[in-house]
Amino acid sequence: MPFPSVVPFTITFPAVATLHIAGPLMPRLLLNGVSRLTDPAHPNPIPPTFNLIGPGRLGQTLARLWHDAGLITLVGVLGRTAERTEAALRFMGGGQARDWNTLAPAQLTLLAIPDDALPAVASALAASNTIAPGAVVFHCSGALSSTVLEPLHARGALLASVHPLKSFADPHRAIDDFAGTWCACEGEAAALAVIAPLFDAIGGRRFMLNAEHKLLYHAGAVLACNHLVALMEGALRCMEQAGVPRATAWPALRPLIDGTLANLDAGSTSSALTGPVARGDLATIRQEIKATAQVDGLVGETYRILSQLAAELTTHKIKI
Repeated sequence: MPFPSVVPFTITFPAVATLHIAGPLMPRLLLNGVSRLTDPAHPNPIPPTFNLIGPGRLGQTLARLWHDAGLITLVGVLGRTAERTEAALRFMGGGQARDWNTLAPAQLTLLAIPDDALPAVASALAASNTIAPGAVVFHCSGALSSTVLEPLHARGALLASVHPLKSFADPHRAIDDFAGTWCACEGEAAALAVIAPLFDAIGGRRFMLNAEHKLLYHAGAVLACNHLVALMEGALRCMEQAGVPRATAWPALRPLIDGTLANLDAGSTSSALTGPVARGDLATIRQEIKATAQVDGLVGETYRILSQLAAELTTHKIKI
């Protein structure tokens, strides 16, 4: 059902800040720092209705955290397969499986889908009767800005994106350790005013980002997280070829990795660098490039490129 016409108003609620809002007739209040909606006929704040399009690992983690905290009313969930959607519903503890024909309007809609699918899904959502004026639509892509949702502006939607800097490999673990996660925010101020407090309430730590810089921002996150996994795979391949099985190599490497991260916490990348590049052992570096290339061409090239990047952190700046 479409929302009533938009009117501006000011409202005061006990223990809640006074807000002046131009939006749907159901006013938004900040209660304990969380944006909620109130029905003028009922003084108790009620959570905003929430649709989730894409109940994957990130989407179901956030929806579960907000649902458990009573911050949203989980309404419709639209996924690619019935089996995966039903599994997500069980995990989240609420909502109903929907398709494009049965998805009802909601005050908040999260598109937690792959980047490549965002433009088409935003257009499909704009062509439906699901988005009412004043509704907030947001995504959690790290690489794309909220401008990818531009077709929804024609429906009067407020647009934003919030990208949690976190690996969501296991939703069960993610709901337990989400608190403290840094979240990059960009988009319309009116949209962020509604959804940012949701992230605050589950322990998120927010910072603003210029939309035009999202690709570089995300590339940095990928290098630090996803490519770290690939780098560890390269290290384990070398260990295996040296006769050290993975079951031994990984626990042997972990203290080395942890110590490196501790060094980074304590100072700069330059001060944390150790090993043959830091010492300027060019002969060793070149021999190890050849040795790693014999294990795997990609591993050898990775060793060479990272050695050159590491050399830029040193005073001697050797040419690999």
